[in-house]
Amino acid sequence: MNGKRALRMLVLAAVLMVALYFARQWPKDQTVHYVLGDAATRVEEVDARWAPGIAATEDWTREASFRYAPGKAPRIVTHEPRLPDGDYTVEIEIVALNDATEARARVRKHVTLTGGATSIQLAESVPR
Repeated sequence: MNGKRALRMLVLAAVLMVALYFARQWPKDQTVHYVLGDAATRVEEVDARWAPGIAATEDWTREASFRYAPGKAPRIVTHEPRLPDGDYTVEIEIVALNDATEARARVRKHVTLTGGATSIQLAESVPR
């Protein structure tokens, strides 16, 4: 009887270890802050596209768009994409209005998501 019990415990431990390994790969809500700072008053649109890994890619897993009335964008745009922990490439396009002229900027960043909050500084990238 002890041999069967030990075998069951060993199988249970192996199943638990496999489940814990794959749990890290499961998507979960991540918190991302796109920090526009004082430049937010010029921003009308922020578009973000996410791809796994840190290589240049066009295989986008998640996309989000945020649109604002002129002068109404917040200093910090918060986004909660559902992604597994890991390394990502995020491409962010910012549309700003300056003296009634629309300007665009595209920024590509590499970030690591770990289940906590991640901030991406964009104030210097907002078009003038």
